[in-house]
Amino acid sequence: MLNETLEILQSHQRFVITTHQRPDGDAIGSQISLGRFLTHLGKDVLLLNSDPAPPSLDWMIGSEKIQTENTIENLEAISKADVFVVVDANTKDRLGKTVERALKAYKGNILLIDHHTAPESWFTWMLRDEDAAATAVLIYDLICQYDPALIDPQIATALYTAVMTDTGSFRFSAVSSKVLKMAADLLERGSDSPSTVYSRVYQNHSRMWPRLVSMVFQDITFWNNGRLALISITRKMLESSSVDQGETHGLTDLIMSIGDVCVMVMLTETRHGIKVSFRSKGDYQVDSWAQRFGGGGHQNAAGAFLRHPMYEAVDIVIDSTPEFFSKDTIIQDDLPHYT
Repeated sequence: MLNETLEILQSHQRFVITTHQRPDGDAIGSQISLGRFLTHLGKDVLLLNSDPAPPSLDWMIGSEKIQTENTIENLEAISKADVFVVVDANTKDRLGKTVERALKAYKGNILLIDHHTAPESWFTWMLRDEDAAATAVLIYDLICQYDPALIDPQIATALYTAVMTDTGSFRFSAVSSKVLKMAADLLERGSDSPSTVYSRVYQNHSRMWPRLVSMVFQDITFWNNGRLALISITRKMLESSSVDQGETHGLTDLIMSIGDVCVMVMLTETRHGIKVSFRSKGDYQVDSWAQRFGGGGHQNAAGAFLRHPMYEAVDIVIDSTPEFFSKDTIIQDDLPHYT
């Protein structure tokens, strides 16, 4: 499908590239790198998202070009587009209101480039591989199939950031020798160094972040002898700690660093509902858990969205615990409290 996708890209001139709401590293990195590649080919490109790049990713060159409003100019560009490209998202409800409204007015071809399971059927064409460690791997393969010399430092950094973040810093089960060779090649082609990328993504918390961490760890609940951990982050917690919602990404790694924890769930309250993030170790498959709520992802990292109050969302998630935690053993652990 690489050659067919390249033919699509080469035979059209005007493109809109989008990704899911609350974009992560793979989303932004894939979007920027594909846009830059098409620009090298002399194409007209509009990057359009419902949400801007979060602070952990807005340092990437190219992120400043991402539009987040359906302005008159943007709507005109969308109406004239030959192809609307969706990267790292395969359902409409993950795209957010800005992109959903743009798609309603768009009557042209839609190309999906993605690595998630169970895509919807409204795409004209698909370049999809659910075994790929990241959508960025598919973008990398596309560019290399055409001409690897087009991978300049900006593309290299965007692709490296994308694959690094979506593989949990190269520790998830999807990491293969191909992924590591890709990372090495990107470094040779001018990507920012691993330490620089990691620091910009994961080591840029505000001084207020410890307040939120303290609140989260006070309220963490464990189930099944500590194998399952659950944390909930309310808007009140974010407001009282003066922490932006974009800074919650580091909390999952903190919880997963607890030795007994095999699966963790983080529920984050937003203005429109509850964002649910699932993480796991080893063979614990959490993407099927997320799919029960219309979400998805990968074996060890997935997400979903619930339009319920926090207290209801917690009960819904626990009541739907997959078979690897049998229903008769879903028991909350009692831990001593220290004062």
